[in-house]
This record gives sequence, structure tokens and C-alpha cells, in this order.
Amino acid sequence: MLIATQNQTLSNWLKHEYGSDFAYCREVVTFTAPAGETKLGTVLGKITASGKYVVSKQTATDGSEVPAAIVYHDGVYTAADQKVLTLVRGPAGISKLGIILDATFDNAAKKAAAYAALEAKGIQVLETLAVTAG
Repeated sequence: MLIATQNQTLSNWLKHEYGSDFAYCREVVTFTAPAGETKLGTVLGKITASGKYVVSKQTATDGSEVPAAIVYHDGVYTAADQKVLTLVRGPAGISKLGIILDATFDNAAKKAAAYAALEAKGIQVLETLAVTAG
């Protein structure tokens, strides 16, 4: 029997961040959103030619296949450019279990490459424990 569910929260994925009082690790970026909902913790990539961000897909070939930012807030978007607050640099630590990678990062090697790209930006990808009832 399901008693309750909890939506994704910032603390699910962000474990520590340097200078959060003055947003050192954060940046408002132009996000070319898909129509629909984007959850906080979603990993974005940066399109090399335009400098705009999209959901990072491992199969992309425009630069956005390399994870470059993580979304700070849930949003419901039209298929258009939006401004969105993201984590773009460290020092910061995030939970591997809390971030949302696109389904194209579908095996351990692809996920490891995504984590390495974030680590190169000073964003430490941490192993965390999942707590389940049962």
C-alpha cells in the first residue's frame, strides 16, 4: 500500500555548493526547451554553435552531448527559448542518484562519461544511498 510520494527536491541532487549566498556556481542560461515539463536535476548540454542549452542527449552531435549544466527548478515550457537557473560550475557536489540523465545515457560507460564531463567542470558526482521501504 502506497502511503505517500515525494516530488524531487533540490536536496535530492545538490549536496553542497560553494558560495551559494552569491550564486558563484549558478548561471541563468538560455534553455531551448522541449514542450512539456522539465524537472529540477535535469542535465543539460550546450549547443556549440548557438551557446543555448538543451537536454543533454548522448546521441547528439552539436556539442550538447556533453553534460554542461543542471536545472535548479521544475518548469513547464513551450517549445521555445526560456531563461533557466542552472548549476554550471563547481566547486559543488551532486548525488549520482538525484540527477536526471536522458535515456540515451543507457549504460554504465555512457553514464561514466557524463559524470566525467560534470567532474571536469568542478561538479563532484557523489555516490549516495537510496532509501527504500520494504
